[in-house]
Amino acid sequence: MTGSVGPGGPHVLVVEDDESLRNGLCRYLDSQNLAATGVATLGAARELLRLHRFDVVVLDLNLGPEDGLDLARELAVQRRPPVIITSGRVEEADRIVGIELGADDYMTKPFSFRELLARIKGVLRRSAEPQRPVAHRRVARFDRWAVDITAHRATDESGKIVHLTVGELALLRAFLDHPNRVLLRNELLSLTRRDDAEVFSRTVDVLITRLRRKLEIDRHRPAFIRTVRGEGYLFDQHVSWEFLPS
Repeated sequence: MTGSVGPGGPHVLVVEDDESLRNGLCRYLDSQNLAATGVATLGAARELLRLHRFDVVVLDLNLGPEDGLDLARELAVQRRPPVIITSGRVEEADRIVGIELGADDYMTKPFSFRELLARIKGVLRRSAEPQRPVAHRRVARFDRWAVDITAHRATDESGKIVHLTVGELALLRAFLDHPNRVLLRNELLSLTRRDDAEVFSRTVDVLITRLRRKLEIDRHRPAFIRTVRGEGYLFDQHVSWEFLPS
């Protein structure tokens, strides 16, 4: 294990089997006022996550015989903590799988420590937003759903709660802010970057599939997010906004 676990500011768990990279990254993050602990295996990572609180996990996918996607999947189910995947897998399909599992970001190797630091800070900033003391919560209502932007979740009229990842929420916000208007893929990318979310051109379709799965009664016959062939996507709903006490 590289580094140490203890109280203080944001704590990063680095799961990387390349000892030189792991040690160098931990030293760099420590120099940037981020506590960093590094481990080489999924077993060690799971044990530390069980015993201690981490604010973000930097997770390599290629861990010898182990696949980091297994841990990414587990953390997505537990909804803690945010995950930034790092990998030498440069294929588009690998990136999409990582995001579909709920990873908050995906970086291909080689990467600069400085860029990774910026990504970590972005994830920390976004993950801290629901806990910020605010005067009001912004809630969008359509059909049977109420979408709490601050809490990153949607609640239907029966009380069922659906949690939304950063990418899902960013894309849904783009639709909620522009209902009954066809949005091209490039427009969606531009609107989601406003939220500092990692949404890539080829993952728009993946995120829309996930939103349909979570919000539509029949995702094969979507009533909310409609595909306009040859043009883009249309959010076919009346949307109203409320500001509720926090």
